[in-house]
Amino acid sequence: MTRIRLDNVTKVYGSVVAVDHVSIDIEHGEFFTIIGPSGCGKTTTLRIIAGFEVPEEGKIFFDDKDVTYVKPYERNTAMVFQNYALWPHMTVFDNIAYGLRLRKVPEDEIKRRVKQVLELVDLQGLENRYPLQLSGGQQQRVALARALVVEPSVLLLDEPLSNLDAKLRLEMREELRTLQKRLGITTVYVTHDQLEALSMSDRIAVMNKGKVLQVGTPEELYMRPRTLFVAGFLGRSNLVKAKVGGYHDGYLEIFIPSMKESLLAVGEKVEGSAIAVMRPESFQIARGDETVNVIDAVVEYTMFLGDKKELRVRVGDERLVVYLPPDTRIEAGSRIRLHVRPDRIMVLPFTGDISELEGIQ
Repeated sequence: MTRIRLDNVTKVYGSVVAVDHVSIDIEHGEFFTIIGPSGCGKTTTLRIIAGFEVPEEGKIFFDDKDVTYVKPYERNTAMVFQNYALWPHMTVFDNIAYGLRLRKVPEDEIKRRVKQVLELVDLQGLENRYPLQLSGGQQQRVALARALVVEPSVLLLDEPLSNLDAKLRLEMREELRTLQKRLGITTVYVTHDQLEALSMSDRIAVMNKGKVLQVGTPEELYMRPRTLFVAGFLGRSNLVKAKVGGYHDGYLEIFIPSMKESLLAVGEKVEGSAIAVMRPESFQIARGDETVNVIDAVVEYTMFLGDKKELRVRVGDERLVVYLPPDTRIEAGSRIRLHVRPDRIMVLPFTGDISELEGIQ
């Protein structure tokens, strides 16, 4: 297991700063995910760790060793690419053994290690097939096996599940997470998929425009985002402009002009403009005994999504997305009263620069 440290790393392509003074510490045996929109610098950061790119500034350390200028094949890393990069003219066995043969490992040892890793990824019996004779999930396993067979100290994964269908992605998520924990390999995973990041990671770094905005556990980033971008990108949110007043019972008093509502929320007191962040799942139908944060709304549409019912509701001039239990019986045009707990509304500062919100999905 290897600890990875990026110290003030910067990578520039022409006039584009792809990675902008990034500093990250990745712990021994950690499953660490880098997430962000397309073009944010996450894959470039991964390639810098792998040694495929050399930064203009900063250093990369594996444990206490400076590997900034160490060649990729000398770093003891293995990488799984988005397109798997399998040799179509080679069998499964030969694809997996390729890296070992480059390292001039004896043939008996190659057979032993390939057999072992085939069992590890549940591909035993398929070693004589060619990639085109395999399903997408099996090809993904071959690419993973090829990376694991060289016994790397660092495993790098660049959106390896993006070519799979939704059900298979879910299965492979679980398998990959379980396998990584069993082997204890320090793993850096790049994705733009929020559910992948939240469900698989020990910690996550959210990137945008080459910068790391926040690093933390999935729970920390989802429940306590530090910036509007993180709040809007990781999970779905209702972002509405708010005016911050004083404190009441330990909570911030806020007024939302577009909703014509005064609410209680959590967060630091903000001077100037602010945004209230409300997750769709934070709402519930008001029971009638709540004394604060009760909102009158008109339902514009409902959508059944299996595990929940999604509503678009209008509150004053604002439209909000609300998730309720799937068996909730509400029709479009209905008037409803919603309640949201004060500790489920977050208040964050807003400079007024709309570019803060660019790239939020």
